[in-house]
Amino acid sequence: MSLLDVQKYLGQSKSAKVSYNRKDLILYSIGIGCSELDFVYELSPKFSAFPTYPIVLGFKGTANDVLSFPSPMMMQTMSTPPLPGTKVGLDGERFLEILHPLPLEGTFTLKDTLIGVHKRGQGALVETETTISDDKHTYVRIVSGAFLVGAKDFTPESAGQTYSENIKLPARNADAVEELKTSPLQTHIYRLSGDYNPLHIDPRFAKMNGFKEPILHGLCSLGFATRAVLKTYGNNDPSLFKAVKVRFAKPVMPGETLAVSMWKEGNRVFLEVKAKERDLVVLNNAYVDLKEAPAKL
Repeated sequence: MSLLDVQKYLGQSKSAKVSYNRKDLILYSIGIGCSELDFVYELSPKFSAFPTYPIVLGFKGTANDVLSFPSPMMMQTMSTPPLPGTKVGLDGERFLEILHPLPLEGTFTLKDTLIGVHKRGQGALVETETTISDDKHTYVRIVSGAFLVGAKDFTPESAGQTYSENIKLPARNADAVEELKTSPLQTHIYRLSGDYNPLHIDPRFAKMNGFKEPILHGLCSLGFATRAVLKTYGNNDPSLFKAVKVRFAKPVMPGETLAVSMWKEGNRVFLEVKAKERDLVVLNNAYVDLKEAPAKL
Protein backbone atom coordinates (compact mmCIF):
# COMPACT_ATOMS: atom_id res chain seq x y z
CA MET A 1 0.00 0.00 0.00
CA SER A 2 1.41 3.37 -0.98
CA LEU A 3 1.42 6.23 1.50
CA LEU A 4 0.11 9.69 0.69
CA ASP A 5 2.99 12.15 0.30
CA VAL A 6 1.84 15.29 2.11
CA GLN A 7 4.94 17.26 1.11
CA LYS A 8 3.46 17.98 -2.30
CA TYR A 9 0.52 19.78 -0.69
CA LEU A 10 2.56 22.08 1.54
CA GLY A 11 2.60 25.70 0.47
CA GLN A 12 -0.45 25.36 -1.75
CA SER A 13 -2.69 28.42 -1.48
CA LYS A 14 -6.26 29.27 -2.37
CA SER A 15 -7.80 32.74 -2.40
CA ALA A 16 -11.29 34.22 -2.41
CA LYS A 17 -13.07 37.49 -1.76
CA VAL A 18 -14.63 38.25 1.62
CA SER A 19 -16.65 41.24 2.73
CA TYR A 20 -18.47 42.67 5.72
CA ASN A 21 -20.32 45.79 6.84
CA ARG A 22 -21.23 47.47 10.12
CA LYS A 23 -24.27 45.27 10.61
CA ASP A 24 -22.03 42.20 10.40
CA LEU A 25 -19.72 43.66 13.05
CA ILE A 26 -22.64 44.33 15.38
CA LEU A 27 -24.18 40.88 14.88
CA TYR A 28 -20.88 39.16 15.63
CA SER A 29 -20.31 41.26 18.75
CA ILE A 30 -23.75 40.35 20.09
CA GLY A 31 -23.01 36.72 19.22
CA ILE A 32 -20.02 36.70 21.60
CA GLY A 33 -21.98 38.44 24.34
CA CYS A 34 -20.87 42.06 23.93
CA SER A 35 -23.07 44.80 25.39
CA GLU A 36 -20.57 47.67 25.17
CA LEU A 37 -21.91 50.35 22.85
CA ASP A 38 -18.55 50.72 21.10
CA PHE A 39 -19.09 47.22 19.67
CA VAL A 40 -22.89 47.08 19.22
CA TYR A 41 -24.02 50.63 18.34
CA GLU A 42 -22.98 52.08 15.01
CA LEU A 43 -23.37 55.70 16.19
CA SER A 44 -21.12 55.28 19.20
CA PRO A 45 -18.23 57.77 18.80
CA LYS A 46 -15.72 54.92 19.16
CA PHE A 47 -17.64 52.25 17.25
CA SER A 48 -15.17 49.51 16.30
CA ALA A 49 -14.88 45.97 15.07
CA PHE A 50 -14.31 43.52 17.89
CA PRO A 51 -10.75 42.29 17.19
CA THR A 52 -11.67 38.63 16.70
CA TYR A 53 -14.36 39.36 14.09
CA PRO A 54 -12.22 38.29 11.07
CA ILE A 55 -12.25 34.70 12.31
CA VAL A 56 -15.74 34.24 10.81
CA LEU A 57 -14.83 35.42 7.31
CA GLY A 58 -13.54 31.99 6.34
CA PHE A 59 -17.15 30.80 6.72
CA LYS A 60 -19.03 33.87 5.51
CA GLY A 61 -17.13 34.93 2.39
CA THR A 62 -19.24 37.63 0.74
CA ALA A 63 -22.62 36.11 1.64
CA ASN A 64 -25.46 38.11 3.15
CA ASP A 65 -27.86 35.19 3.56
CA VAL A 66 -27.88 31.90 5.47
CA LEU A 67 -25.42 29.33 4.17
CA SER A 68 -25.06 25.60 3.71
CA PHE A 69 -22.37 23.78 5.68
CA PRO A 70 -19.63 23.51 4.63
CA SER A 71 -20.25 26.92 3.13
CA PRO A 72 -19.29 27.81 -0.47
CA MET A 73 -16.46 29.92 0.98
CA MET A 74 -15.12 26.97 2.95
CA MET A 75 -15.24 24.73 -0.12
CA GLN A 76 -13.52 27.35 -2.26
CA THR A 77 -10.56 27.87 0.08
CA MET A 78 -10.23 24.43 1.69
CA SER A 79 -6.57 23.41 1.54
CA THR A 80 -6.65 20.24 3.68
CA PRO A 81 -5.00 17.28 1.91
CA PRO A 82 -7.14 14.12 1.42
CA LEU A 83 -5.63 12.13 4.28
CA PRO A 84 -6.66 8.45 4.20
CA GLY A 85 -8.87 7.19 7.05
CA THR A 86 -10.18 10.61 8.08
CA LYS A 87 -13.54 10.26 9.86
CA VAL A 88 -14.19 13.82 10.98
CA GLY A 89 -12.35 17.11 11.34
CA LEU A 90 -12.38 18.91 14.69
CA ASP A 91 -11.31 22.45 15.55
CA GLY A 92 -8.10 22.02 17.52
CA GLU A 93 -6.36 25.37 17.90
CA ARG A 94 -6.54 28.93 16.67
CA PHE A 95 -4.19 31.91 16.59
CA LEU A 96 -5.32 35.32 15.37
CA GLU A 97 -3.12 38.40 15.04
CA ILE A 98 -4.19 41.89 14.04
CA LEU A 99 -1.50 43.42 11.82
CA HIS A 100 -3.33 46.64 10.92
CA PRO A 101 -6.49 48.25 12.40
CA LEU A 102 -9.66 46.72 10.97
CA PRO A 103 -11.83 48.90 8.71
CA LEU A 104 -15.53 49.16 9.57
CA GLU A 105 -16.52 47.68 6.22
CA GLY A 106 -15.10 46.61 2.89
CA THR A 107 -14.16 43.82 0.51
CA PHE A 108 -10.90 41.95 0.98
CA THR A 109 -8.90 38.98 -0.26
CA LEU A 110 -8.66 35.96 2.02
CA LYS A 111 -5.73 33.65 1.27
CA ASP A 112 -5.39 30.18 2.81
CA THR A 113 -2.08 28.31 2.72
CA LEU A 114 -1.35 24.79 4.00
CA ILE A 115 1.71 25.07 6.26
CA GLY A 116 1.91 21.78 8.17
CA VAL A 117 0.69 18.19 8.54
CA HIS A 118 1.66 16.27 11.70
CA LYS A 119 0.76 12.85 13.10
CA ARG A 120 -1.01 13.22 16.45
CA GLY A 121 -2.33 10.18 18.31
CA GLN A 122 -5.17 8.56 16.38
CA GLY A 123 -5.18 11.20 13.68
CA ALA A 124 -3.37 14.22 12.32
CA LEU A 125 -3.02 17.92 13.06
CA VAL A 126 -3.34 19.96 9.87
CA GLU A 127 -2.31 23.62 10.09
CA THR A 128 -3.21 26.41 7.70
CA GLU A 129 -2.27 30.08 7.61
CA THR A 130 -4.85 32.64 6.54
CA THR A 131 -4.29 36.28 5.66
CA ILE A 132 -6.92 38.95 4.98
CA SER A 133 -5.77 41.92 2.93
CA ASP A 134 -6.54 44.53 0.30
CA ASP A 135 -4.27 46.55 -1.98
CA LYS A 136 -3.22 48.75 0.96
CA HIS A 137 -2.65 46.47 3.94
CA THR A 138 -2.61 42.96 5.32
CA TYR A 139 -5.00 43.27 8.24
CA VAL A 140 -5.11 39.86 9.82
CA ARG A 141 -3.08 36.67 10.12
CA ILE A 142 -4.77 33.50 11.38
CA VAL A 143 -3.24 30.08 12.00
CA SER A 144 -5.77 27.25 12.32
CA GLY A 145 -5.07 23.76 13.60
CA ALA A 146 -7.62 21.08 12.68
CA PHE A 147 -7.47 17.57 14.15
CA LEU A 148 -8.48 14.96 11.58
CA VAL A 149 -9.72 11.94 13.53
CA GLY A 150 -8.57 8.63 12.04
CA ALA A 151 -6.13 10.14 9.52
CA LYS A 152 -3.36 7.65 8.67
CA ASP A 153 -1.17 6.26 5.91
CA PHE A 154 0.67 9.47 5.04
CA THR A 155 4.31 10.38 4.92
CA PRO A 156 6.30 11.97 6.42
CA GLU A 157 4.62 11.87 9.84
CA SER A 158 5.62 15.50 10.42
CA ALA A 159 5.93 17.95 7.55
CA GLY A 160 6.11 21.72 7.42
CA GLN A 161 5.61 24.13 10.31
CA THR A 162 3.68 23.82 13.53
CA TYR A 163 2.43 26.59 15.79
CA SER A 164 1.01 24.14 18.31
CA GLU A 165 2.66 24.49 21.70
CA ASN A 166 2.03 23.53 25.28
CA ILE A 167 1.80 26.72 27.30
CA LYS A 168 2.64 26.55 31.01
CA LEU A 169 0.61 28.80 33.27
CA PRO A 170 2.41 30.90 35.92
CA ALA A 171 2.82 29.05 39.23
CA ARG A 172 0.49 31.25 41.27
CA ASN A 173 -3.20 31.86 41.73
CA ALA A 174 -4.85 33.71 38.86
CA ASP A 175 -4.43 37.48 38.94
CA ALA A 176 -8.05 37.93 37.86
CA VAL A 177 -11.09 35.78 37.12
CA GLU A 178 -13.97 37.01 34.97
CA GLU A 179 -17.21 35.03 34.79
CA LEU A 180 -19.25 35.39 31.63
CA LYS A 181 -22.67 33.78 31.35
CA THR A 182 -23.61 32.43 27.93
CA SER A 183 -27.23 32.34 26.81
CA PRO A 184 -29.13 29.12 26.05
CA LEU A 185 -29.68 30.79 22.67
CA GLN A 186 -26.04 31.82 22.16
CA THR A 187 -25.53 29.47 19.23
CA HIS A 188 -28.70 30.78 17.55
CA ILE A 189 -27.17 34.25 17.43
CA TYR A 190 -23.53 33.40 16.79
CA ARG A 191 -24.27 31.16 13.80
CA LEU A 192 -25.71 34.16 11.91
CA SER A 193 -22.15 35.44 11.46
CA GLY A 194 -21.45 32.57 9.04
CA ASP A 195 -20.83 29.24 10.81
CA TYR A 196 -24.03 27.32 10.09
CA ASN A 197 -22.79 23.89 11.21
CA PRO A 198 -25.98 22.06 12.33
CA LEU A 199 -24.01 20.59 15.25
CA HIS A 200 -24.66 23.89 17.02
CA ILE A 201 -28.44 24.06 16.64
CA ASP A 202 -30.00 20.76 15.50
CA PRO A 203 -30.58 18.32 18.43
CA ARG A 204 -30.89 15.32 16.11
CA PHE A 205 -27.64 16.15 14.33
CA ALA A 206 -25.86 16.67 17.66
CA LYS A 207 -26.99 13.25 18.94
CA MET A 208 -25.87 11.61 15.68
CA ASN A 209 -22.41 13.02 16.39
CA GLY A 210 -22.20 11.84 19.99
CA PHE A 211 -23.50 14.88 21.88
CA LYS A 212 -26.57 15.02 24.09
CA GLU A 213 -27.48 18.43 22.70
CA PRO A 214 -26.09 21.13 20.40
CA ILE A 215 -22.79 22.59 21.59
CA LEU A 216 -21.47 26.14 21.50
CA HIS A 217 -19.13 27.05 18.66
CA GLY A 218 -15.53 26.85 19.85
CA LEU A 219 -14.82 30.15 18.11
CA CYS A 220 -17.66 31.74 20.07
CA SER A 221 -15.95 30.63 23.29
CA LEU A 222 -12.74 32.16 21.94
CA GLY A 223 -14.58 35.46 21.50
CA PHE A 224 -15.94 35.34 25.06
CA ALA A 225 -12.46 34.66 26.48
CA THR A 226 -10.94 37.52 24.50
CA ARG A 227 -13.68 39.83 25.78
CA ALA A 228 -12.72 38.98 29.36
CA VAL A 229 -9.08 39.91 28.80
CA LEU A 230 -9.82 43.08 26.85
CA LYS A 231 -12.23 44.22 29.58
CA THR A 232 -9.91 43.37 32.48
CA TYR A 233 -6.60 44.61 31.10
CA GLY A 234 -7.44 46.76 28.09
CA ASN A 235 -10.41 48.93 29.14
CA ASN A 236 -12.34 47.41 26.19
CA ASP A 237 -10.05 49.27 23.80
CA PRO A 238 -9.61 47.17 20.62
CA SER A 239 -6.56 49.20 19.59
CA LEU A 240 -4.66 47.54 22.47
CA PHE A 241 -5.32 44.03 21.15
CA LYS A 242 -2.51 42.30 19.28
CA ALA A 243 -3.16 38.54 19.20
CA VAL A 244 -5.00 35.60 20.76
CA LYS A 245 -4.15 31.91 20.84
CA VAL A 246 -6.29 29.08 22.24
CA ARG A 247 -6.62 25.31 22.19
CA PHE A 248 -10.14 23.89 22.24
CA ALA A 249 -10.08 21.33 25.06
CA LYS A 250 -13.76 20.44 25.59
CA PRO A 251 -17.14 21.58 24.20
CA VAL A 252 -19.17 24.27 25.95
CA MET A 253 -22.93 23.88 26.36
CA PRO A 254 -25.09 26.95 25.61
CA GLY A 255 -26.18 28.55 28.87
CA GLU A 256 -23.04 27.63 30.79
CA THR A 257 -20.89 30.18 32.60
CA LEU A 258 -17.36 30.66 31.30
CA ALA A 259 -14.91 31.31 34.13
CA VAL A 260 -11.88 32.98 32.55
CA SER A 261 -8.78 32.83 34.79
CA MET A 262 -6.03 35.28 33.80
CA TRP A 263 -2.34 35.68 34.62
CA LYS A 264 -0.66 38.87 33.41
CA GLU A 265 3.04 38.75 32.48
CA GLY A 266 4.07 42.00 30.80
CA ASN A 267 2.06 42.42 27.61
CA ARG A 268 0.94 38.79 27.61
CA VAL A 269 -2.12 37.58 29.52
CA PHE A 270 -2.19 33.80 29.94
CA LEU A 271 -5.63 32.32 30.37
CA GLU A 272 -7.54 29.16 31.11
CA VAL A 273 -11.30 28.89 30.69
CA LYS A 274 -13.60 26.55 32.57
CA ALA A 275 -17.27 25.72 32.21
CA LYS A 276 -18.09 26.75 35.78
CA GLU A 277 -21.09 24.48 36.25
CA ARG A 278 -19.01 21.38 35.43
CA ASP A 279 -15.65 22.66 36.73
CA LEU A 280 -14.25 21.53 33.38
CA VAL A 281 -11.44 23.17 31.39
CA VAL A 282 -12.77 24.04 27.93
CA LEU A 283 -10.01 26.34 26.60
CA ASN A 284 -6.34 25.99 27.49
CA ASN A 285 -2.84 26.58 26.11
CA ALA A 286 -4.10 30.11 25.65
CA TYR A 287 -3.00 33.70 25.84
CA VAL A 288 -3.86 37.19 24.63
CA ASP A 289 -1.10 39.61 23.66
CA LEU A 290 -1.69 43.32 24.14
CA LYS A 291 0.13 46.14 22.38
CA GLU A 292 0.52 47.93 25.69
CA ALA A 293 0.27 46.79 29.25
CA PRO A 294 -1.95 49.28 31.11
CA ALA A 295 -2.55 48.76 34.79
CA LYS A 296 -5.76 46.98 35.72
CA LEU A 297 -8.58 49.48 36.01
